Amino acid sequence: MRVLFVVSVLGLSLSACTGFQRSANSGYGSSSDYTSRDSRDVIRDRSVRQTAYELGKDPGNLSASDIQEIQDRNTVRQMERTLRSNKEKEQYSRILPWLQSDAEKIEFLSIPSIEGRQVWINKNKIWSRSTAPSQMKDLVENQDIAVGMPQEYVKKSWGEPTSVDVSGNPIYKNERWRYERQSSTSSGYRKETRFVYFEGGRVVGWETQ
Repeated sequence: MRVLFVVSVLGLSLSACTGFQRSANSGYGSSSDYTSRDSRDVIRDRSVRQTAYELGKDPGNLSASDIQEIQDRNTVRQMERTLRSNKEKEQYSRILPWLQSDAEKIEFLSIPSIEGRQVWINKNKIWSRSTAPSQMKDLVENQDIAVGMPQEYVKKSWGEPTSVDVSGNPIYKNERWRYERQSSTSSGYRKETRFVYFEGGRVVGWETQ
């Protein structure tokens, strides 16, 4: 059985996520509008169940807020597929790691023009978010990572990954990074493999083998 844990806040230590395992079905799939359907039908829907697992929720025990969160995630996926030109995709890809919620992604993607989206970026001071807070600076100095950390800070902390696997469209930054290193143990050094999982360019978990 594959188990998925997704945490949306920054600050977990490395040891807290060593049991993380990313869903094999974590790419962008099909989605629908569920707002007018009975909640029981929503829970039974396959794409909803898949999204629930990706968000770390039990699809058999969803609250109203859980269902809304799942609907928002599927709405984001629908709206991402409406991006047609390379300029639109590049603009979205650049700011994606700095968008803090699906609601914010929906707000951005609802704007009908590149120019309007750029005004929104400037108005909300999105680029100022790229400045590392003190907590991330501390993590980088200690060569550690945390849930919510953008990819560029993972590289600063752990360096370039050995390999990168991409799920779905590469611009959406849903990726698995592989790291290999020698770890010190009581019986000497041994090879250790670590996988770091990203959604939207931010860490959602990792595992050590």
